[in-house]
Amino acid sequence: MKKFLSSRTNVCMILITGIFFLFFALITHWTPASGDDWVYAVGGMWNNPFKQAFTMYQTWSGRYLSELWGFLVAPHKNLWNVLNPLLFTGIFLLLVKLSDTRRPVLTALLAMALIFSVGNRLRMQTYTWIMGTTYVLPLFFFLIQIWILKGWLAEDKPPVWKTVVLCILSFCIPLYMENAAAMIFGGDLLVLIYCFCTKNPNRKKMILIFGCAVIGSAIILGSPGAASRMANDNAAFNALSFGKKIAQNWPLFLERSFTESLWITIAFTLVTLLWAERNRNEHKPLYGLIGLGFVTLLAEQGLLYLIYTIVFLAAYIAFEKPSFKKWYVVYLVLCAGGADVVMLLSPIFDSRSSLYTVYLLLLTALVLLQEISLAKQEFRYVLAALFCGISIWRMVSYYDIYHTVHLINIRRYQQVEYYRLRPDAGDAWLIAYPDESIHSPNVQEWDDTHMYYFKEYYNLSQDLHLIFYYLDEYNAETIFAPQG
Repeated sequence: MKKFLSSRTNVCMILITGIFFLFFALITHWTPASGDDWVYAVGGMWNNPFKQAFTMYQTWSGRYLSELWGFLVAPHKNLWNVLNPLLFTGIFLLLVKLSDTRRPVLTALLAMALIFSVGNRLRMQTYTWIMGTTYVLPLFFFLIQIWILKGWLAEDKPPVWKTVVLCILSFCIPLYMENAAAMIFGGDLLVLIYCFCTKNPNRKKMILIFGCAVIGSAIILGSPGAASRMANDNAAFNALSFGKKIAQNWPLFLERSFTESLWITIAFTLVTLLWAERNRNEHKPLYGLIGLGFVTLLAEQGLLYLIYTIVFLAAYIAFEKPSFKKWYVVYLVLCAGGADVVMLLSPIFDSRSSLYTVYLLLLTALVLLQEISLAKQEFRYVLAALFCGISIWRMVSYYDIYHTVHLINIRRYQQVEYYRLRPDAGDAWLIAYPDESIHSPNVQEWDDTHMYYFKEYYNLSQDLHLIFYYLDEYNAETIFAPQG
């Protein structure tokens, strides 16, 4: 332990990781259950979670493991307060580990800066929402699979446990989310092709792993509940032709994949431009890629970012020297693209669905960063200071949002307790959270389902008429000001 702590790099990594975990723990603690959290919390309190998840598979959704998470965890907010920061800290460390970093501190600072720079809706729907964690879990497990796969592919006779774990992950990840199923199916297929092209000794085992992905994907796609929901709740979208579905979702694809989390897209573009700059003298066509990249950065248009990404990938395949790392980058970019391309055929394409694309582009940027020469130590210090400054700036922004949420929590709990003791009060006035703070904390008048479960979750009378009122300005003085 003394030898480990004697390394300045190790001490810095412990400090950065500790700050990341504690900050995530704080904003998680300050965020209340909201929206579907109430539905799953009530359902999990009084029913068998495994049976409830199976019922949902039959009647509503093929995401068995996501439904199970909801019924198991949503009733226990304190448990989620611990699991959520642990989960994101694990993702953070895996991103650093998977970047094959020679500069872990610099890479960790950039990773932290970008993690806290995602689009606002993506933050709301995945970072601090219990049911949004069902999108985060597949990402975490997919990163674990990549980590194990990298070592597994390099071994002539890998331990049996690695193959078993890879089979389990390939089977289970699809049971969380449809586009996660597409990602793992496509990712495993790419690895299988790589194994046969390179005559990897583990190619027969990879067939087994891919088979598990096929079975898991078939289970989620074959859900009776999902088919029924598509036919009833999304009948209008389902009736559209293939081309019209794509046309309807195309603007969302460009926004969710590229422009909504613009900081990460810019970081990816800058790092790929640095790769092109390093190789431009040897490969003259890269001058065109560099020009396109600068135009794209200036325009900040989703379509241009898409075109640039495709052109970069083609150039990288054509000009990068053959190596495992080359195909690793290609694998990451293709998995990132596939996770969102499949959403073009989905009736609901919200920000949370792009979590995999955004994070895999982030990881690709971290991997390519390692190839950039930073010979001068002073330059590394400047970059570290820059990344650290961005991290602090974004964390202060998050702190302001969630501290306001915390104050509103206190006030709303006071109001809820008041009306809980007065079931015949008639109208119940509850303070609303600002629209861009957290996901679905207020209930619309027409939303009978969430209105019912909100009252059940907080033990309020179903006869109460809830009115969620907004403030012109949110601060401690206005939040706690007497009503009326």
